[in-house]
Amino acid sequence: MFLIITISMIGFVSGAFTIALRQENRLITEGILNRDFIYKIEELTIDKRALFFLCLEKRLRAFLLLFLLAFSSVNIFTNVLFFVLHGLYIGSVMELLVIRYGIQGFGMYASFVLPHGIFYFIGYLSLGCWCLKMEKGAGGERSDKKEKIQQFRNKGQLLLSFVSVLIGIMLESYVNSYFLEIFF
Repeated sequence: MFLIITISMIGFVSGAFTIALRQENRLITEGILNRDFIYKIEELTIDKRALFFLCLEKRLRAFLLLFLLAFSSVNIFTNVLFFVLHGLYIGSVMELLVIRYGIQGFGMYASFVLPHGIFYFIGYLSLGCWCLKMEKGAGGERSDKKEKIQQFRNKGQLLLSFVSVLIGIMLESYVNSYFLEIFF
């Protein structure tokens, strides 16, 4: 778990540092994150059912890809890439919002990712740990009873990951819109 969090933090710091160095004003002036963009967001009406199926498709695609690649030779590479890119994305977006809106940028980011982000964090972190366990394998001979207990724990961890992501999808689709309305 520590390895995955460290990899994510490296991506986060890299994303924030890159944006801070470049003072990425082009994105702000070209329509993303400028005031007109924010006003358009305020006027949106969200079809929660359509959003649910969109989130289901996008989030489960990433979940299934990590799950399937856990059985391949690119397991560690895929996990590192996934968590570095997500950290990079989060750091970049947060830095852009802070550059553009100051301290309110943190509140805006929180309204975009809470409460569902907590469940995605738990789900994907647990999945990443499970994938790394798959890479290590059994790690020696065990008694039949210990092997069954370990298999049960691995299946439980995978189930926890999947359920956490599903809860995140439901919250993103049906609850997060209320937080956006409150913020805007």
